[in-house]
Amino acid sequence: MESSEISTRHLLDIAGLSNQDIRWLLDRALEHASGTNNARCPNLCVANLFYEASTRTRVSFELAARRLGADVVNIELARSSTQKGETLVDTAATLAAMGVNALVLRHPDTGAVAELAGQLLRPMHLLNAGDGQGEHPSQALLDAATLERSGLNWPEAKLSIVGDLRHSRVARSNIALLRRLGLGHLCLAGPSELLPDWVDDEQVEVCGSLEQALHDADAVMMLRVQHERIDRTAWPDPADYARHWCLRPEHLALAGPDCRILHPGPINRGMEIDSAVADGPRSLILDQVGMGVATRMAIFEWLLKMEAS
Repeated sequence: MESSEISTRHLLDIAGLSNQDIRWLLDRALEHASGTNNARCPNLCVANLFYEASTRTRVSFELAARRLGADVVNIELARSSTQKGETLVDTAATLAAMGVNALVLRHPDTGAVAELAGQLLRPMHLLNAGDGQGEHPSQALLDAATLERSGLNWPEAKLSIVGDLRHSRVARSNIALLRRLGLGHLCLAGPSELLPDWVDDEQVEVCGSLEQALHDADAVMMLRVQHERIDRTAWPDPADYARHWCLRPEHLALAGPDCRILHPGPINRGMEIDSAVADGPRSLILDQVGMGVATRMAIFEWLLKMEAS
């Protein structure tokens, strides 16, 4: 079999979305979150293939597909033919031959989902559920939808992203999306060895401390330290990291009066964020989780929208 150029819509990264796509996806996600949309996609058959552990992303993609009336298959990697040496391209072709028309893929290698998109042997929609240090576009979309639902005014807002930015695909996708949405002020903060080397923009402020990042912030997104992507010898000392970068109640006094607190999860309580903040009245962490289902419903609809038009 030879690979051919197949015209099928994918969600690989934020750059691949037009401004019109972004607006449609956010508006549709908010409709689903409010319960005003009862759309169905009965011709959708989804396979979740996760080469890395996941709770929120995998389950929310499954729930989103089921709520649209789709068939869903969750592939257990340890029991799949991958263990026998089957390539990702052949796995995708096998699933497509069985009638799967959307593959939700999480992979440890940066660019793996985009590479597969160029090698597909049969038509199939690909959704990037996180690729190494690359992107996590559905997370960025659900974060933006959560903030919009909370009433955040993009042009006037200051948003700070704090933690391990260097290894974070969540940060990369969020930064790309926030620029497109016209965010007024973006601040990045974290230990110097965990700051990104891929941001080159005069509109982004690099803050030297958590206190500086919190000053007058309208929203703060805390990030998990990506231990699995860092050489063990370079892991930050948990106590030292918490001393300087754990978001605690006293920090909120520096922020704007309605500052929203976000975290993509999973949370390392006491290291990245204090439980009093994570579970406090300003926290939108569980709102993000709920919005994940609504946003991924919108994504599935968007993937099929071109075929229906």
